Amino acid sequence: MLKKMMFYTRLGYKLIKKDVINKDDYREEYNKVSETYINWLNEMGRFTDKIISLEHMPKDKKLKILDFACGTGYISKSILEKDINCEITAIDYSDKMLEKLKNLEDNRLRVVHCDGIEFLKNTKEKYDIIYFGWGLSYFNHRKLFRLFKKVLNDGGIVGIITNVQGTLSDIEDIFMKVMYRNYEEVVKPMDIRFNLPNGKKGLTKWFTQYGFEKIEVEDGEVLVTFQEPEQLLKWLNETGAAAGTACIFKDYDLIKDNLIQEIEKVRYNKGRYEINHRFAYGIFKLR
Repeated sequence: MLKKMMFYTRLGYKLIKKDVINKDDYREEYNKVSETYINWLNEMGRFTDKIISLEHMPKDKKLKILDFACGTGYISKSILEKDINCEITAIDYSDKMLEKLKNLEDNRLRVVHCDGIEFLKNTKEKYDIIYFGWGLSYFNHRKLFRLFKKVLNDGGIVGIITNVQGTLSDIEDIFMKVMYRNYEEVVKPMDIRFNLPNGKKGLTKWFTQYGFEKIEVEDGEVLVTFQEPEQLLKWLNETGAAAGTACIFKDYDLIKDNLIQEIEKVRYNKGRYEINHRFAYGIFKLR
């Protein structure tokens, strides 16, 4: 009982003091996974393709496109491979991720290393399309969607794909158990639940609150399986799916065995260890 009280007191104090995982921690985490992020793209890129729809792109002018939180540039590269009259601004806070895009020589592309919110606040540019892949959980959607509205031309669209509530089932509980057992090793807590919409209905609700109308929206889910629990944890670390969790502890390497033991208990199913990625994707138009 005393240990439980000490754990939640410590956690609550850090939350009150805002001593939590922050944008610089996430940047460092994505800098680390920049070399292995291709593993995520190989599995999930086919779903990102669904928001890059020629059907919803205006045909009568040169398009100004913002690839927001672009990572290694999967969306920008995909657009540049199409026969589209456009200019693209690709922005991300991780300099190492951007290195995978900066070596692409194309005069239609401008690469910007900057915090996304600060860029939106300060830019004087207006865009016809904003693409946003897999980064919504790292932003306050209320602040973000107001800024999207600010930088879009009338009738502009947002193409988005994002994790939703129910993704990475049990993983948060696994980390909470390990944090509780090793509370003296906890440096910073993290909690992104409130930044995840409740499926396509939740995503649509969020956008309509800020003057957007739904053009197309869908739910999806992928189950990734592994032979060993160590492989599942490696997937979480190398794809950025659990970005920020390594910053929770003083020495993440000392905690790994505890995480693996919990994964072994919880995520075993019919001879395999599995993890789910639940998401929603859609196209929304500014009314």
